Amino acid sequence: MHLTPNSGQKFWVVALLLIFSSATFLNILDSGKYNVEKDTAKIFDSASPEDKISIYVMLKNYDAASQTLSARLWFQPPSKYATILGDSVQVKYETKIQISASKIDYNNSDNTSYWYENDFIRGIDVELDADNAVFDSRLKDNWFPFDRYSVTLLGLIEFCVDGCDSEQVTDDVWESLPVEFIPYTAALPGWSSTIKLGRFEGETKESGFSEGSYFNSQISLYRTPLNVGLTFLIALIFIGGGFSMLLLFRSILLEHRPPTLSGLIWAGSTAFTMIQTRGVIPGAPRIGVKFDLFIFYPSLILCFISGGLMFYHWISKDTWSREL
Repeated sequence: MHLTPNSGQKFWVVALLLIFSSATFLNILDSGKYNVEKDTAKIFDSASPEDKISIYVMLKNYDAASQTLSARLWFQPPSKYATILGDSVQVKYETKIQISASKIDYNNSDNTSYWYENDFIRGIDVELDADNAVFDSRLKDNWFPFDRYSVTLLGLIEFCVDGCDSEQVTDDVWESLPVEFIPYTAALPGWSSTIKLGRFEGETKESGFSEGSYFNSQISLYRTPLNVGLTFLIALIFIGGGFSMLLLFRSILLEHRPPTLSGLIWAGSTAFTMIQTRGVIPGAPRIGVKFDLFIFYPSLILCFISGGLMFYHWISKDTWSREL
């Protein structure tokens, strides 16, 4: 096929348009957001800053294989209870912060949930297991890249405002306030996240927040549209690789093309490239998700079967030309 000067110019124009449109489309796709649910934000706004405790929540990492979320929490009470000092706060009363988590590091000298007057409270590192309580079925965690997860963050924050200077505990007076959760830092790579209030049985979200005893929140995680788009692109690569090997073997079987060593090399390299590409899929999905069962494994099987049959035809033909 010979391109005329005019058609050659058109070729480059079309190529540049495809590159520009692809880059524009990928930039339009959401690459991740981390925010508070609208209804929850309204409930948080119903209390003034001096009547609530702010907890800044940084999401550090989510492991989809083990379904664990690593996060760091910064505690910021009103000025009545503590002095804000940048990355830490100095409490004015004895303070308890109890958080339900699979792993927790309070980052103090005793690594306990108790601080005495004038102690410094720094970032608290937690590891939370996904319970998927927000969603109807746990089976949805298998539908990569449409899988979604949720974790529950709950606990209790109290200040001993009177009576803690004595050895008796019967006269201790503890106060607690409503807790507001504030997203801190951008979303996790490949994930969109939403924080919303949860509720205990027999109460509403509003009453649970206003009573200011135990706090209950849920963090939901979704794959970003950009992550989904890249996964579809990889799926097309897998499917294209598998069917290209199948079409090549069909041409050899119908004697449209001779079985050659280069065809065997192509089949082998395609199969092993698929295996390597599976390990770098965005979001690191665990082995055995629906993407594997419907896309990756069938494409890989097509490559191996086509390559094996091509190898059989190559070694069984009577004459063949030496190839490098």
